[in-house]
Amino acid sequence: MWRVEMGYRGSFVTNAGYNPFSTQDYFSQFSLAGSGTLVTRGRFSFAPGISWEYGSSSATAREDAASFSMHRLAVPLEGRMHFGGWGYAFLRAAPGLATQRAEIDDPSASAPLTKTRWLFSTDVSAGYAWLLWPRAQPAAVLSRLWLQSDVGYGWVAAERLTLVPDPSSSQHVTAVDLGTLAMQGAFFRIAVAASF
Repeated sequence: MWRVEMGYRGSFVTNAGYNPFSTQDYFSQFSLAGSGTLVTRGRFSFAPGISWEYGSSSATAREDAASFSMHRLAVPLEGRMHFGGWGYAFLRAAPGLATQRAEIDDPSASAPLTKTRWLFSTDVSAGYAWLLWPRAQPAAVLSRLWLQSDVGYGWVAAERLTLVPDPSSSQHVTAVDLGTLAMQGAFFRIAVAASF
């Protein structure tokens, strides 16, 4: 079974380093993934894949506009237990990389203060995929539509946020240290998927 899914991810980030970029401990992301079943044994199957997630947030830090964005590229490794026409439960581990960009628009500088960095990331979650269509004789139809949700914990390596002007800028502005940011915490994800 090949599968493509698209959905929404909400993460709860309580790390103090996230406070300059959000008025609440919450980070939203768009989620897109594809996978293919590699091994099947009775009611169990294993499906590796690839995923991409993106989100951004903004707030005011030290009276300056601050923004944060993150792309996550991961390799989901999913174990599934099937329940016939009802769908399947799954466990998913998704090691990967995240690129984070933090920015402060300092009025005293001609260019924003920024920092961009690639960091190791991983997720572990559990969930269930419900078969929406077809409900009658699903084995006779190759294409299927699913609704799924999962909950888990996401981890991105901690990073010291020392924001500086762009190297090409002629401005001599003191770097701004916003402390250490660790995009880690519980999350939930809701998605629709098509398989064939």
